[in-house]
Amino acid sequence: MKELHLHQFDKKHGSYLMHTPIDAPVASRNERQLQEVRKALINVIDDEHSLSRLDNTWSRLGGRSVTGSSLDEVQRAGTIYLLRLTRQADFMKMRIKSGIPEDYAFHVDKNGELWAVEEKVSRGATPDVDSTEINVFFRRVSITPHAKAAIPGIVDDLKLLANLAGQAGGAITSNGRISIDQWLQFHGLPQPGTKEDTQQLIDVLNFANLPASPPLENYWQLLDTPEDSPFRLTETTRSIIDQQTRQLKDDAPFLIKQIGAWLIRENVGSEMLPTSIEYRMQRLLEIARQSCNQGQNYLIALGWFGEGNGEKASQQFIDQLLIAAMLLDLDPEIDSTNTSFAGFDFYAKRFLQQKPGVVRLELEKHLANHFQLHQMLAPLMAQWILAGMAPQFLIRDLPPELQVGTPGWVVFSQAVHLVEAVAPGTSRLMSYEHLLGFSLVPGLMPQLASLHTTNNLDPVVTWALMNELVERDADGSLSQKTVLRAVQEYDRYVTALTRAVSDVNTPIPSRRAIALKELTSKIPRCNPNELLVKHRGNGGGAGRKVSVLDLYMGDELHTTDWGRIRGKDIYREFTGLKDLYPANDLYEEAIHAHYNGITTALSTNIRYALSQLHQSDRSFIEHGRLAIYQIKKDIPKNIVSTLKPFISALNPIAGLYPLPEPKADPGRYGVILCAVKGPLIRCYELFPLRLDCRFNQVFKNRFSYHLISDPVGGTFVDSKLLLDAPIDFEAYVKNITPRGDKNASVVLTKIGEFGTSAHDTTASNPVQYFNSRRIEDVSNLIAEHNPYINKEELSQIGFDQTDRELAIEKTDKVFNVILNLIIPFKECIEELSSGVPSRQKGAIAGCVMEAALIAISLVAAPLKIVAGVTKGATLVTKLLSASRIAARTVIGLFNPLGGVPQLLKGGGKLIGRSLAKLSVQSAPHFARKQLLRLTGTSSYDLLKAVNHSGAASELRMTLDAVGHGRAIFKNDSIETAEHVLKHLYDNDKKLLQHIPEQELQHLMEISLAEIALKSDSAREIRKVLDSKVVDTLTRRHAQTFYLDNLHQFKDVTVLPEVLQDTLRVEYKNLVAMQAHQQELLTKNLGKAPYHGVLDESRFNPHGLTDNTDRATAWILNASNSENETNAIRTLLLEYAASNKPLTDPAIYNELHRRVAPNAIDKYRSPRPDVRYPSNISGTAMLEGHMAKLDPAHEHFGKHLFGSFLGYHAFSDGNGRTARAIYAITELRKGRFNALDRPTENALSGLN
Repeated sequence: MKELHLHQFDKKHGSYLMHTPIDAPVASRNERQLQEVRKALINVIDDEHSLSRLDNTWSRLGGRSVTGSSLDEVQRAGTIYLLRLTRQADFMKMRIKSGIPEDYAFHVDKNGELWAVEEKVSRGATPDVDSTEINVFFRRVSITPHAKAAIPGIVDDLKLLANLAGQAGGAITSNGRISIDQWLQFHGLPQPGTKEDTQQLIDVLNFANLPASPPLENYWQLLDTPEDSPFRLTETTRSIIDQQTRQLKDDAPFLIKQIGAWLIRENVGSEMLPTSIEYRMQRLLEIARQSCNQGQNYLIALGWFGEGNGEKASQQFIDQLLIAAMLLDLDPEIDSTNTSFAGFDFYAKRFLQQKPGVVRLELEKHLANHFQLHQMLAPLMAQWILAGMAPQFLIRDLPPELQVGTPGWVVFSQAVHLVEAVAPGTSRLMSYEHLLGFSLVPGLMPQLASLHTTNNLDPVVTWALMNELVERDADGSLSQKTVLRAVQEYDRYVTALTRAVSDVNTPIPSRRAIALKELTSKIPRCNPNELLVKHRGNGGGAGRKVSVLDLYMGDELHTTDWGRIRGKDIYREFTGLKDLYPANDLYEEAIHAHYNGITTALSTNIRYALSQLHQSDRSFIEHGRLAIYQIKKDIPKNIVSTLKPFISALNPIAGLYPLPEPKADPGRYGVILCAVKGPLIRCYELFPLRLDCRFNQVFKNRFSYHLISDPVGGTFVDSKLLLDAPIDFEAYVKNITPRGDKNASVVLTKIGEFGTSAHDTTASNPVQYFNSRRIEDVSNLIAEHNPYINKEELSQIGFDQTDRELAIEKTDKVFNVILNLIIPFKECIEELSSGVPSRQKGAIAGCVMEAALIAISLVAAPLKIVAGVTKGATLVTKLLSASRIAARTVIGLFNPLGGVPQLLKGGGKLIGRSLAKLSVQSAPHFARKQLLRLTGTSSYDLLKAVNHSGAASELRMTLDAVGHGRAIFKNDSIETAEHVLKHLYDNDKKLLQHIPEQELQHLMEISLAEIALKSDSAREIRKVLDSKVVDTLTRRHAQTFYLDNLHQFKDVTVLPEVLQDTLRVEYKNLVAMQAHQQELLTKNLGKAPYHGVLDESRFNPHGLTDNTDRATAWILNASNSENETNAIRTLLLEYAASNKPLTDPAIYNELHRRVAPNAIDKYRSPRPDVRYPSNISGTAMLEGHMAKLDPAHEHFGKHLFGSFLGYHAFSDGNGRTARAIYAITELRKGRFNALDRPTENALSGLN
């Protein structure tokens, strides 16, 4: 099903149009299809109507099908089959009788239901030059009963189409369209249920693509092998490699120094080598191959690729072997599960909160010092070492905020490990943003989810070890209890951070929304927008019409002073109106809860900022006497005149009232902490929203004595004016990065004080410090007494004042609040002055929340992911939540078969990688397959990969389906291939986790084939084909299915039925073609429609007179390739002058090879949309038919032409071969008559 070609159908002209070049690689077609779907999803986000009905939107929303994409390949045959069905006379009569317009399309779903479909095209909000139509909406009407009553035999047609629809995501369409729901089902992706889900899906589609793996991947294919690999480096094989290395390195202490000496010498002189590490590694391997005899000494000694087995080591394999030899020479105990290399610990506590580049530089220094490696060689060895052991240290251009041992580092490392598990070596080709974006993909792809879970463990455990939250056992191993503790500590820490993000990200309550919810829930039949007028009471408003909702918000509805102009009294109709709980009280409660949430979040920010201080500074704050000062400065008097135009823009009424001069406002974004420990005093500037706490040495030297006269016995002052203090006051009021060259005269007011503390210190550990009670109390006090927004301001943002309230209330108070808000959020001025009320209100709320989110978001994602539509806070929450690990996962990993494996005993090991290494997982294989289908990600190159299939697996794969199934599932009750397929369908992950993916795929294929070979379809096709050919065809076609195809259907029997349907299609095509070819032998091919001759000017515009030249021109049809012309002409002359029998398979196969040298020999499957058979059946039928032809027959050439083109025996180049053979027969008779297209069609029977 992968080779079919469907062009877009043009309804106006009744033909198919190419929208994607047919020679474009499948990868680019899949990527284009993905982008088409992504555009449609983005348009949905902008469509409130579609968002309100998402459950119905996805099946109705469609778009273009990109020719040659994975979905198009699967759907195409069904599309053409359905299109032909709709053009049959009976169908057209039914359509006319049912009143179905001509421009309607038709769909068949996986249940066999036939639909008439009206399509409405919508133009996208973001035009694209390559896409004139963005979204198509379907309106469907079932016509199945009418069709079954009017069209004989359509039941069988619908059954076939239903099976094809099951493989194509649930639908077959007559014009090649696809629905979003269909595309999602085809790729195993869930339907988005909310706008947020849709945004996440858009981002996943943006980041799911992976670059092609580097030529040598991660360099560790031999150093990191499965347990049952024939190339596993056991103690014996390591010893053999060591012996050969000793012989090769002569007197050099290490092999790398022996080989690297040449590279160093090459780099000396005027012509320096390029300095890129990639080039130098490539050159080093070239020298290594020359110096080590292409690795032959190693291969012979190891007994790999011996002369008797016919295999030969590839250059990639040899390079991997030489890399392994050089690394083993430095560290004989090297293993990908180790946490250290030759004594260098990648996760040493000294690297906590260091930048990743520091670790890499330290490794290079260690290699240079420990092994006396040249400065040119150390980085090359570090690259190879880290690629297999700690690839996260190889990623370039990381954000400067990213530090080792932080939650952000855990999230990033997990992303790298996930990519490496899918495609080794690929992570170092990706950007930081791409890696984090890809880590979201497992949330929507089950094939990646299990892989992600396994790879999440190591970063969490190393985080806990570096932060001294857990310790290894005395022998260096990790117990299950220790790993569980590490997971729990990380979960506790991340929970606090994610709660902070969620609290700040929660929308500010809206008084209107709260009132509307209360009103409609308590009195659902009451129209909140109904307008009432005032009948009695004081307060004005006579004659003014006010909505029920506005009266409820204004606390006037309960007075019963308002009513309808006419009709039934609203209070009698809805007796509960006057008893509703006051909307303002509900709003006040919501604001109180929200304010508490953001205050707690601010406290979390402060705790995190303090925990990032240097250990000695942490100790001062934790144990010393501590005073916390709020900073104030008078606002210049002219600030009101500066801001008044913006106040007027916000509301013209405000400009009519005099605004009072504002009082000094405290710096909302920072405080000063002074701590005394013994005779010493230190002062710090704390900026919570920047997660920044810094020691201010100059301030301490010049002004600390103003705050406390004697560090030993003195007390902190309550308030103090400091002139020309070395602080940047704007950082406190604008939340900008503090500048070191600024001074300001400020007033410091003490807002809290703590005495000395004698509890056990946690200062040596940032995480324990974060969780300490003292730091929590300090943080809570600062958050409570110096918030970046107070409750009154928060209340005003969501107050949603009604028109009536604006008319009866003074605006001074309202705009004083707004004035206070504008000052700390000056970046919002542009939005506030826009004159658009929605933008003005959103600007204040947006700036307030964004400022609070930025800092805490940096903990998980130190750089915003670009090209994403998911809100930053939502993204951070998802990243942190995804990085957590459930306790049951740890228990499951530790006890795969009921017991802790010996591999985990002793030594510093990466626990997750060690556990994963125990089993041959199929997850990476299936994840790669799904990514390839989804995004066009380059497929895993098995030619360059090392085949690690073990002897046990290879032995099992020689058995039949039943024997193989019994061996895998350990079940002697398995008696049929159907039983085997059922066990595969049930997918017992615990039982199958040790089975290689290739073996599971093989078992499914042979099970499908054995079931199909016993079917009626196979018995039918054996009437026209030899049993061996049927067997070959069936087994080959079974290989076109993936294991995930098995689970696309609700019933395990459907996929075998699909294979049987394919055989039935092949039988029909074979019978029809055989009848045509047999009939052709009885026809007079000198008469119509077999006698047409192509007009000479159509193929011979240059007026060539030589028959060979004319025949060459006809075959190439005016080809501009002179080289190809000469090759074809030479071939025609050679064969025309010989007596080689053109019916001999050896002769015509050789002729095909020469006439179509670029043709790819691949399987072409049976298809219902064409008349020719598969190339397997076609080859057999052609060979049998050749025996029936008479070379002496007058029209022997036409018989050959019709046979070769009709049976289509080759994957490609059938037309050129047929024309060449016909031309040879003509030239042998000293003539050449070019066939025209109608004659070709009549001879081949394909039209």
